[in-house]
Amino acid sequence: MTSAEFCRRLLASTVLLGLSNPALAQSGAPEGSAAPAETIVVTGSRIARPDLQQASPIAVIGSQELKLSGKINVEAIINDLPQLIPSTTAASNNPGGGVSTADLRGLGSTRTLVLVNGRRYVSYDSNQVVDLNTIPAGLIDQVQVVTGGRSAIYGSDAIAGVINFVMKQNFEGVEANANYRINQAGDDGTFNTNLLLGGNFADGRGNATFYIDYTKRDGVLQAGRSYTKQAYTDDGDGGLAAGGSGSIPGTRFAIGGVQRKFESDGSYSAYTSSTDAYNYAPDNYLQVPQKRILLSTQTHYEVSDHLTVYAEGQFINNRVKNRLASTPFTGTVELDNDSSFLSTSSQALLQGLDSDGDGYTTASIYRRMNEVGPRISSVDNTAYRTVIGAQGAIADHWNYDGYYSYARTKSVETQTGNVSRSRVEQALATTYDSDGNLVCSDTSNGCVPLNIFGAGNISDAAAAFISIPAKNVSTITEQVANLSITNGNLFDLGAGPTGIAIGAEYRSEHGSYDPDYALASGDVVGFNAGEGLSGGYNVKELFAEIDVPLLADMPLVHKLEFNGAYRFSRYSTAAKSVSTYSAGLVYAPIQDITLRGQYSRAVRAPTVADLYSGQSEDYPTANDPCENAAALTNANLTSSCVAAGVPSTLLGTSLNGGSTQIQSYSGGNSGLGVETSDTWTGGVILQPRLLPRFTMTVDYYQIKIADYISTPGTANLIAACYGTAANGWTPYDSSACSLLPRNANSYAIEGAQNLLANTGGLKTRGVDFEARYSVPLNFGILGAKTGKLDFRISGTRLIQYDLNPLAAIPELTQKCAGKFGIYCGNPYSKLRLSNRVTYSSGPLTLSLTHRHLSSVKDDDDTTQYSVEKIKAYNLFDLGAQIEVTKNFGWTIGMNNIFNKKPPILGDNQEQSNTYPSTYDVYGRAFFVNASVKF
Repeated sequence: MTSAEFCRRLLASTVLLGLSNPALAQSGAPEGSAAPAETIVVTGSRIARPDLQQASPIAVIGSQELKLSGKINVEAIINDLPQLIPSTTAASNNPGGGVSTADLRGLGSTRTLVLVNGRRYVSYDSNQVVDLNTIPAGLIDQVQVVTGGRSAIYGSDAIAGVINFVMKQNFEGVEANANYRINQAGDDGTFNTNLLLGGNFADGRGNATFYIDYTKRDGVLQAGRSYTKQAYTDDGDGGLAAGGSGSIPGTRFAIGGVQRKFESDGSYSAYTSSTDAYNYAPDNYLQVPQKRILLSTQTHYEVSDHLTVYAEGQFINNRVKNRLASTPFTGTVELDNDSSFLSTSSQALLQGLDSDGDGYTTASIYRRMNEVGPRISSVDNTAYRTVIGAQGAIADHWNYDGYYSYARTKSVETQTGNVSRSRVEQALATTYDSDGNLVCSDTSNGCVPLNIFGAGNISDAAAAFISIPAKNVSTITEQVANLSITNGNLFDLGAGPTGIAIGAEYRSEHGSYDPDYALASGDVVGFNAGEGLSGGYNVKELFAEIDVPLLADMPLVHKLEFNGAYRFSRYSTAAKSVSTYSAGLVYAPIQDITLRGQYSRAVRAPTVADLYSGQSEDYPTANDPCENAAALTNANLTSSCVAAGVPSTLLGTSLNGGSTQIQSYSGGNSGLGVETSDTWTGGVILQPRLLPRFTMTVDYYQIKIADYISTPGTANLIAACYGTAANGWTPYDSSACSLLPRNANSYAIEGAQNLLANTGGLKTRGVDFEARYSVPLNFGILGAKTGKLDFRISGTRLIQYDLNPLAAIPELTQKCAGKFGIYCGNPYSKLRLSNRVTYSSGPLTLSLTHRHLSSVKDDDDTTQYSVEKIKAYNLFDLGAQIEVTKNFGWTIGMNNIFNKKPPILGDNQEQSNTYPSTYDVYGRAFFVNASVKF
């Protein structure tokens, strides 16, 4: 039996067809039986060991779990783990980008290191994050998840932990799969097919495997669901009302703080946000469409005991689209008082407000450019990766493994539906020619007068003139050279062989973002504009790891083992020299009970994007305190708002037209240092001999991050400037007010400066737990005489999650455990469960999965929202796998079998009236998979 086969069989016996929190094995062979001679390598250590117990908890998802889930992309499977907070997914449209990322502990995808076969994989952009869409689900043998800081083993980014995708090795034959998934509503059709070819050669000393995969996922608009087709807002009386954006098709305009809107005949009327806001929801994607083709090949050949050469290669082309409602044009412009597009009453209004008598009146306008069409972002992402390496024995238990990898991703984004700010301004500046026709004052570029004075009034010619396509190209390249030398039997203190690993690594990262002129100049209105970037860095590292069995088979010491690791890193950036390290103990007083503990110092170095990004525009959710009723009654808040330029007569009014999104700018910082984290874990493994086939694990974790790399957040800058209701609206730091400029006509906050810095800290702690039990049955079905029931209960109890966005203001620390909202983002449920019951007999495997999220409360104490609490949420999935013959099998099933709807929110939502990465927005879905092997 090969070591790979032994590893798979051992995992299959312990994983019980599903997730497991730690990968467990008996620490010793039963009396009278031979001890296993094979050694196993698992994520979290480079040292091969005779069992799967280690100081850090490890979770495993087997290939059968992937099939039974019916989920074609890896993201949906990974996000079911209790240790993960859903990040960017297929339901992420704004923000989104069509990618899917992993977020262990909710610390952010940049703090979760994703590996393939123990090596860094290809990133999708200059944030150096792996898109899970690029990992071939059909080639996965298992997924290993190690939580807690692992930087001493794997380097930067492993603050929250490591997710390692282990691909099938030594595959022989042909395996073809076809998968299809569709919602009960008849949309979301997702098709996948893949083909795996492999064979041994040279009398089994070599193997070559080739894999091809194609996926097509249909888009779903928010119009396709009753609970997402209308954008909701709080109605002020504890309910939800039809809401939307203050940028409307008829044009909202503000002069001197007074809000008005134009009617289709060019007249004007008062603007009321509760009735006039624009419903942007129907045009937005609920599910982002995707087309992906993926090729992967791997081979190895054993030349001798001292040399085995290997190689890997991947090619991925991933095409996705994001779709948003038509462009909301906002800005201060000059309106022609005498324009023939205006009614007589509107002309008189503007003439009366013309302060300098030049024939033009300055106004802030908020116009939805429906005549131009929806905003479409089409992203064509092409990536490839190559790995070449050699490994083998040196002498006397010493072995080596060295490899070089190169990965490159090029992403081309094409945007339509944008408008040119300069051309809008040009087309609004009108006059009359000698024939009395209304024309542009500046006729260059074929200017056509723009009639924004009423819904539907922009002509096709004017829409074509102001429309501006945009394109940007981004690349990220990574090179890694790694050499490690290991010895699994360095010496023996009498409790077992000591293992050691030493090595060196060189890594180079370089990224660029090249927007076209329109995007870089800021002339584009629609998708967020941003400046370009180009830069990179390299890091040189030395590392060492040791595992020492100290005592064994003694009274009250069945096993005592120590492990330690150290890594020295030298960055070419301001981070300079960094050390990371870890130490842990595994102690089993008796065979039935194992105690384990680990301390880790980990780091995250700033990414290429963190260091070199130019400023870019976005619209985060935040509330302007000067719109609150407290601005009329609280002297502190009144004073701060008036000092910021808001007229006292407008305090407590809707300055931003009812919109809760505030224009902001973010950008990189070449002076950033590393984040550092301290992680403590401690746990117990129970394997009672009196209760065979039962295992239980409980692990406590605590993570503290200092010098947290982040933008402070527009909402937090506002709190620093104006204070909060909790402190009586007393400013915490008045210097933050300079980062919050206001529009001269509407007095709304516009252009908040929200730049990256080592600005805060984060602390989280909780408990992971799992219990599993297997019951043999003396009866079976479909010709089988026996069967088996497997039970698994696994979960995470979140005790604390405190994020301090501004280290200088500890009062702004957000306590996110059990919370959601504009500060914490996606819900941080205090209890997350993933449970499974599996029945297997002969050719049939039937599995029922239950996922539970405990209730959460809103995180904003300054605002009373209509939905202050989201109730506990439960989903059930059912899957069945049938081996019709040895070479042919079916998997069928149903996700969300009770058609559970997502919670619907108003002003404190993320998008789609909810948090669509956390809660199921699609409804009941059906899937089928057919598999053929030759």
